[in-house]
Amino acid sequence: WGLTQSEQVRVWNDLSGDEGRRRTFGTDGTEYNSKDLYEPEDLVRDALTDLSLEIDGLSPKQSSALKKALEISPDYVMSRNFCLKFLRAEQFDARLAAVRMALHFEEKLSLFGEEKLVREILLSDLNKDDMECLKSGYLQVLRELDFGNRKVIFYYHAVSGCYKHRENLCRSVWYVMNTISTSEDVQKLGIANVVYNLGGFPEDGMDYEKSRRIARLFKAIPVRICSFYPCIDTKAWAVVVETFSVMISMYLRFRLRVIKGDHEWIMLKLKAIGIPSEALPVTDDSKLLVEDHLEWIENLKKKEDLEPEPPRKRSRAERDNNTETLHELLASASSLERGNRNRNPAYSLQ
Repeated sequence: WGLTQSEQVRVWNDLSGDEGRRRTFGTDGTEYNSKDLYEPEDLVRDALTDLSLEIDGLSPKQSSALKKALEISPDYVMSRNFCLKFLRAEQFDARLAAVRMALHFEEKLSLFGEEKLVREILLSDLNKDDMECLKSGYLQVLRELDFGNRKVIFYYHAVSGCYKHRENLCRSVWYVMNTISTSEDVQKLGIANVVYNLGGFPEDGMDYEKSRRIARLFKAIPVRICSFYPCIDTKAWAVVVETFSVMISMYLRFRLRVIKGDHEWIMLKLKAIGIPSEALPVTDDSKLLVEDHLEWIENLKKKEDLEPEPPRKRSRAERDNNTETLHELLASASSLERGNRNRNPAYSLQ
């Protein structure tokens, strides 16, 4: 494959989950467990500085949405916690983190508009069709972690046939991925993807433009995908996976492993590689289960309802309109004052 020794080790760590189980020691001899991987402060500090420099070095075309976000709220974009998401997703490669951040805001601007560009996306930001797509359960976060202590994201039938418009699916994927990205465990350890393509092929065929959009989103979200397991049982699905593999990044292609067979064999194979197959939301005859997923959504809704609503950013038109209104009020007040002075000479002496 032309990978260096260190790159091969990194791929193996991602596939096996070794990074999440390895004991790590700091310079002071302190042992850090798998859910608190050691990040020396000097490494973090230098990476944050380098990230800022790399952002400045991006081309105007590449960084237009990012620069717009910086103009609106530099505190949001350059906050330590937000920047660390992207640095961890790229294992502290500042150049790659800057590129990912630029694409992140480009996709966010396209999907949600300028008003929501510099705040977190909530369930209330999704429209009716978005919510129907999300509630379909074709994209779920498993309750159990894999052998490397990582969250597992489950996709049913390559998330086909669960949306009215492609944007509904993209916004749903965005919401789920950015929701889990708030966890430091997810940021440091990454996630595992399982795509369950058993139980029939979509009647309307495969929407490959949808696949291209999802592949692009994977490059924009601040989450590192460590492993990707498409599970298939027919040649038709094999063609889909082969086509999708051309759309994804080389990084992800090295971490993609196809599992072929019937449901029973797939479950055994997933368990053997550390995926909690018993937690997959499918029956033995490959029917989708959504009860746990709907409960997950409801819990998120309750949590968001308790949090204060994010400040609403006014559109440019609203700002311009308010400015014009203010000018009119000032002119009216000035005219009224002149009228009072003309009618009452003593007014000017007050």
